[in-house]
This record gives sequence, structure tokens and C-alpha cells, in this order.
Amino acid sequence: MRPNKGLAILMAVLTGAFLFGLWKLYELRFTAGDIYPQYSSLRTDPLGTKALYESLQRIPEISPTRSYVALENVPKRKGTVLFLGQNPFLFEATPEDQLKEYEALARGGARVVIAMRPVARVPEEPADKKPQESPAIEKRWGIHFGYITRPPQQAEDEPGDTPKLTALYFRDGGKVVHRLERPFGTGTIVLLASCYPWSNEALAGERDTNEIAWALGSNRQIIFDEHHLGLTESGGIVTLARRYHLEPFAVVLLVLLGLFIWKNSTSLLPPRPVSGTGDDSVAAKDVNSGLANLLRRNVPAKALMKTCLDEWEGSRHGAKFYSESKIERIRALARRENDAVETYRKVARILAERSDA
Repeated sequence: MRPNKGLAILMAVLTGAFLFGLWKLYELRFTAGDIYPQYSSLRTDPLGTKALYESLQRIPEISPTRSYVALENVPKRKGTVLFLGQNPFLFEATPEDQLKEYEALARGGARVVIAMRPVARVPEEPADKKPQESPAIEKRWGIHFGYITRPPQQAEDEPGDTPKLTALYFRDGGKVVHRLERPFGTGTIVLLASCYPWSNEALAGERDTNEIAWALGSNRQIIFDEHHLGLTESGGIVTLARRYHLEPFAVVLLVLLGLFIWKNSTSLLPPRPVSGTGDDSVAAKDVNSGLANLLRRNVPAKALMKTCLDEWEGSRHGAKFYSESKIERIRALARRENDAVETYRKVARILAERSDA
């Protein structure tokens, strides 16, 4: 059955259009950045921090990078490590082992900046929490968390859950502060009550460059930690392709896929003409037709009788007794005549003779 070339081309075009649309859809989602967590350096909307990351890239001698590994695997070296968007409710209950990891990172020479996600309402205390229980951060760093309760009229005038309204503060030695730092070895741990000044929205309209510069310190290596936001480097083929900018290679693979589908659905060569029942037909219906087709392809018409004579001589004249005179007449006739059909008829009459003429 001959393939439908038009249908195959239509299928190839539709497949290519579908793959291209799927590619553009993912490209738009990644460009918008709303698939990433809040305060991620990969997010471009108001709740992201990509503007800060790209701004630092433009500053000479400053090298911002992203980290997707766990806290204990972050290299212990001099630099500023940013943990933006930490949930204060969860960080307040951080186990002591994790605080030791922050301290080890700081003792290695790093400036560890932990900026809390803005909150707008005080968390409810668990009913089973005992008053004498003390969180690990209070035990190790001597820092108490507090939440500002806004007046009722302020809560009515301003929308709830607005990230600009920071309701978190730290109490350090009886002082209420919104930022503080603790030295550990050759490094420092910096706590910020709100990471809103680091967001794209704040940098666009209410930038506080003094606080950002103070928190970053004098280090030239700036590391944006993405692991604490849930972004982990899996090391798969997509990650490698994005890292080494292999998007054109993916496009080439899609083109090859389309050509493969096209090649298997239709032939690139024009189809052979299908003849009827003429002598040039190559379709053998039986053994005799197949033999005739093979002879027609491989033996020229002028050499047919000579070939038949050679085969007849090789078979010792059909294993029959013929007089020498008949054999010589047949040899002379086969070498002289060009019409294979007429020559065959003459040879048949000679062989059918009862006696030599």
C-alpha cells in the first residue's frame, strides 16, 4: 500500500508545531519565574530577588553565584552566603544541629546572612508548649523572637499579609532590634527581621542600599542559597543542558526527530510506476514468470541464443543422442540468427526431424 505523502507531511508539521508550542510555554514560565519559590534569585516577579542577583553581576570584582546543595555541603570559605526568605516560624524552632552548621560556615570565614520572610500576623502558640521550654536559637545565640501586634485601626486601613508590614523583631540583651550580627571565628552571622528590602519590588521603588551594603559586607564572593527554598540540583540532563547552554542542540534533536517521523511515514524517493500485464513487469506470478524476469534483466536479447546454446552444450545436448550433423546445423543457426523466437522454432524443427536432411 502506497503511503499518503500529504498526510505524512501534515503529521510532521503538527508534531513540530506542538513541540515548538510546548517549548515556548516552558520558556515563558521560566522567564516569568513564578514557578520558583518566593525570594528566590531565579524569580523575576515582585516577590523574587533576581534583580539583586543581576545587579551584583554588573558590579566589578563582585561574583554572585547560586548554591543548590545542603547547608552542610556549602564550601567553608570566605564570602557572603545569603539565606533569603527564611520562615521565622520555622527558624525559631530550628534544631541545635542546624544552628551549629551555620556557626561552622561562619567560622570558616563566611558572612552568613539570614533574612526572614515578612510576616503580618502573630503565630498561634501550641497548646502543649510549656513556658519553661526554650528554643535552640535562644539557648545558643541568646536571641529572642518577638512579633509586633498592630493596632486594630491599622489592620483595617492596610491590607493583611502585605510583605511591607514587618511584624517580626529580635530582642537581644533587653534591646529590640530588627537586625543584628554575631561573630563566630573569622566570620559573622547576620540576622535580618525582613528580606523585603532585597526583593525586586523594593529595589524598583523603595530600595534601601545602605542596609543591603551593610549586610553583604566587604566580601567579593556572594552566594545565593537556593536549597533552603526547596531548590535542589538534581544533576539530570536538563540541568546540564541549562548549565552549558545546549538549547540549540535540543532544537537540532527536535528537527532530527521530525525527519525521522517523516522518513518512516513516507519514502523520500518517487514511487516506481506500476505496470499492467506487459512484458516489462517485474512482479512474478509463478516460477516461469520469475525466470523470464531474471533472464530479461541479466541477459541481452542478442546474446540469448548463444547463452542457451552454451547451456545446451554444457548439458551434453540434453543427455540425448543427436547426430553430429544436427548439432552443427544448430550451432551455425544460433550464431547467425538474431531473432531468438524464430531461431528457437527452427532449432525445434531440426531436433524433431527423424533423419538428417
